This record gives sequence, structure tokens and C-alpha cells, in this order.
Amino acid sequence: MIGAYVLLRIKPGMDRKVLHTVEKFPQVKVAETLYGEYDLLLKVEMETLDDLDSFIFDTVRTIKGVEGSTTLIIIKVPGEKSERR
Repeated sequence: MIGAYVLLRIKPGMDRKVLHTVEKFPQVKVAETLYGEYDLLLKVEMETLDDLDSFIFDTVRTIKGVEGSTTLIIIKVPGEKSERR
């Protein structure tokens, strides 16, 4: 399982519409609005990196109102306690 945080920049006035759209995707486990450089934070889970790539480029970045994204892939650090999902 691949986990990632996806930070989105949204066109002004489109925040709620984009939020409601991404919340419907089963891959999105968390969706939070933000203040600052980014407008929306998603925590997503995929089976493979190819699935993540496809989800970001073919699904998320094609949503009307999304101007750009930054994806941070979650890694496990040896010896680190993992969060219960």
C-alpha cells in the first residue's frame, strides 16, 4: 500500500466545489482545507505507484478549479512507530 499527502492549489472561489469532489473518491482518506500557500490537503492510499501517478495526473489535476499540486509520498522509517489506520 502506498500512502501520500497531496497539497493542492485551488482557484479562488472553487475551494468548496473541489473539496466536495475529492471527498467522493475512495482513495482519499482525509481531505482538509488550509490557509497559506496551499488550499487543500489530501491523504490518499493506493495499491501501487502507478495507481498514484494515474490518480494525480488523470483524476485530481483534471478537476475544474485545481491549479497545481505537490505530492509527498509517505515512507516508513525503520524503527518508527506506525500510525493506526
